[in-house]
Parts: sequence; C-alpha cells; structure tokens
Amino acid sequence: MRSVIIILLAALAVAVGYFIGFYVRIGAPWSADATIFMMITIAGAFGGLLYTVRDSGLEFPHRDPEKNHVIKLGWVADCFYGIAGAYVVFLILPTELTTAGTPSKSLLSSGSILGLVKLLAMALVGGYGGRSLVDRALANIAKDAEEAKKSAEETKKKVDQIEVLDTKAMELVNRHLDENEKVKDVQELKEAVKVASRAARFEIFKEVREVRTANWNWKKKNNNLSLMERTIPIFEALIDNNVGEQFHRNHGQLGYALKDRGGQDETKKDWEYAYREISKAINLRDREGEKGFLMYEFNRAMCGIKIGKTFDSIARDICSAARRSSLHTKIKENDIIVNWARQNNYNLETIQKE
Repeated sequence: MRSVIIILLAALAVAVGYFIGFYVRIGAPWSADATIFMMITIAGAFGGLLYTVRDSGLEFPHRDPEKNHVIKLGWVADCFYGIAGAYVVFLILPTELTTAGTPSKSLLSSGSILGLVKLLAMALVGGYGGRSLVDRALANIAKDAEEAKKSAEETKKKVDQIEVLDTKAMELVNRHLDENEKVKDVQELKEAVKVASRAARFEIFKEVREVRTANWNWKKKNNNLSLMERTIPIFEALIDNNVGEQFHRNHGQLGYALKDRGGQDETKKDWEYAYREISKAINLRDREGEKGFLMYEFNRAMCGIKIGKTFDSIARDICSAARRSSLHTKIKENDIIVNWARQNNYNLETIQKE
C-alpha cells in the first residue's frame, strides 16, 4: 500500500512539475492567471482534506478487505474532489457561487489582502464541498443533455408531421390539376393546402399559377378552361392558410381566375368577387412597398366596368396600368375598356405612360 501512496505522490509531483515546466520551456512569464490557477488548486486540495477529517479523521489509501481487487484512495481522492470542486466554483457555477457575481480575476487584480482572502476562501469552500459540487455539475449536465435530447425528438416529430401534411397537400393538388383526374372532395383539398407549410404552399402556388397562366385564354384551342377553373379553390386555400400569412400574388391570381372563369359565358363569371380580390392584391402590394404588378390595375379596370364602378376609379386604374407601354397597348386593344372609353368620351390615346 505504501507503494501506491508513493506512486500517487509521484504523479502529483509530475503534474505540478509539468505545469511549471511548461512556462519555463516556452519562455513565457509567470502570469496572474497561472498564480490564480495554482492558488485555486492548492486551496481546493486543502478544502478536500478538511472535508475528509471532518468526522472520521484522515483515511489513508488502502485495499478494500471485501474486494481485494479494489483500492480505496482515501484522502487522495478527497483532495482530487476538492480540486475539482474549486474549479467548479470558478468555471461552471460562477453566477451562483461567486461573491456578488465578481469574476475570480478581479479578486486578485486589486492587489489587496481582502481580494486574496476572498479568492482563497472561495476555492477552499469549493474544495470542501467538492463532492456535492461535482455531483451537482454532473446533474446539470445530464439534465441539459436530457432536455436537448427531448427537444431534438420533439423537433424531429414536428418535422415528420409537417412532411406528412405537405406530402398530402401536394398529392391532392397534383391530382386535382391532372386533366385525367380530379379530387372529389374539394373541401379536403382546401383543408390540406391550408395546413401545409410555407415552403409547400409556395411550391403549390407556382404550380397552380402555371396552370392558370397556360389555360386562361378560352380563345386559344389548346387551352383547357375547365382545368384553369380548378385553380380557384386552391388559390382560396392559399389565401386562407392557417397561419394567416397574406401575399398579394395569391389574391391577384385568384382575381384573374374569377374574371376568366366561364370564358364567353358571362353567367359563370364573378366580377364582384374578382374586383375585391384584385383590390386586396393592390393594397397588399402597396403596403409592402413593391413596385410593378400593374396588371392588377388593368384587370381591375375591366372588373370595375362590369360592375358599374365610378368613372374616376376606372380611369385611375387605366392610367396606372398605362404607365407600362405593353399594357397601354393592351388597353387600346381590350374590347371592354375600348367600349367603356367610347361611351364616356375618354381618349385612350392621350393616357400618360412610362
């Protein structure tokens, strides 16, 4: 057993010697941080000794009589616990165990005896309560690890749920926009789109917009007007999403689809509904400070004419749209606007454009 003690003391001497030799080898000056480190280490070890002699006196390292292969380190283990406890005080639990939240370095930097006493006292207390402090630190680490694991599991669960909802929404939208397929329960489709994630709704918008743009013109032979009309409930669901996000393009595309629904059959169109949605698109666009999208005013002018809006409101939309040269040309070629201008003696040629 004496040989065990000698080995432990030799290991301690080697550790201290290596620490001091490190500074000598690299030629670094002995700093205040090194002094603090040594003081904390020694005071912590002494605090561990005080703990072990508190009740039963100093216990030397010995072999366990019941388990011959087990060696109990006694006061050596208490010294190591004390050193660890002192480190815990300054490194792991600073906000709880330092005096008035003062960092250890500031206790020494003042050069006062009081600062030195505070530093040693804190290290000594940490060494004396080393076992409980280390246990507490390990318990906190285990608690943090458990909370992190739980948070990761909850996050994964949410991601999996979002993936399931997004997959269902995309599947129903694709089926609904397939010429050879159609979703029977449109309400189920709308509910699936409403609860989809923002990323999925953006992808759905792009797909639905592409279908509407490719099929709105009933005058073209290859256009499928009935397929275009299937986009209406999807645009409505994109607008009525569960998180209440509003994007002007959703309202604008819905307004276009409502305006073009039915083709030549005026009874299938909903000019009032279309006017409201395009107006919402314009308000959202202006509120967000976005430029462009003057096609809104062009289409709202047509809707306004159909539902009998005032001359000033219609003329204002026509003027706004005409600021773009390409739309000015469309205005002069649009039958609804041309007939309205003729009836109201409004000269489309003199509209100010960009």
